[in-house]
Amino acid sequence: MRDIEPMAYSDESYGDGVSVHAGFPNPAADRRRAGVQLSLDLNQHLIKRPSSSFLFRVAGHSWASDGVFDGDIAVVDRALSAKPTDLVIIWQSSGFSISRQQQLSLEDEPLGVVTSIIHQYRR
Repeated sequence: MRDIEPMAYSDESYGDGVSVHAGFPNPAADRRRAGVQLSLDLNQHLIKRPSSSFLFRVAGHSWASDGVFDGDIAVVDRALSAKPTDLVIIWQSSGFSISRQQQLSLEDEPLGVVTSIIHQYRR
């Protein structure tokens, strides 16, 4: 039986290169390429416009069928224009609420578009 070793493959024809790992990757191996930042920054991936983005903790089970669960964190961007199928945050007399843009009434104004949901898998 052969051991599986972590390996990285990089080909200049792919621009920044491609990394493929088998087994458990060595975190130090990613640091070997000088001048290239290979760390995972969640802010970079989840928050495109920091000055117009904010986070909401979701309470309730109304959106569970859409994959939004009680305790999840919604990343909301106020600078985006909502598309009809987007989830948006609105203010109602009882507080903040999530709705679909296409289901809003005329008096409802979205405060921002939900761009990501952070869901804790293991509690």
